[in-house]
Amino acid sequence: MSTQAPKPTRRRGTAAEEARFAIETAEADGVARDAMTLRMTLRDASELKRDPKVAMADISYSPDGMRYLGVAVDQGGGVTQSILDRGDTSYVRGALPEPPPAKPKATRKKAVNADGTPKAKAPPKAKAAKAKVDATVE
Repeated sequence: MSTQAPKPTRRRGTAAEEARFAIETAEADGVARDAMTLRMTLRDASELKRDPKVAMADISYSPDGMRYLGVAVDQGGGVTQSILDRGDTSYVRGALPEPPPAKPKATRKKAVNADGTPKAKAPPKAKAAKAKVDATVE
């Protein structure tokens, strides 16, 4: 039995609150806001734009796109849950994950005699003749 109480789950807030929390956490970890990108679902991006609690100064629009708290917002969808890309290369849009390394192919050990020499196989004709004899017996 564990002596520590389980960590309470954090209640999900609005899209703006979640994004602000993620940005502040990343900034506290030393990530620059210019390196961050908010990858938002279409629903969360729409909610962020319409949220009456969000100040107009927090959202800006430019030819480069939308920014929230100085962080670029990718609102094209393509994600199932809104996330904050901290600028690392682990997320590349449209790229497939790297496949795991291939396992070595299993090989069978060859049969050997007691003296270590390989066992001889019956000649193919003998096998065919034996199958022919078995078929005529039945």
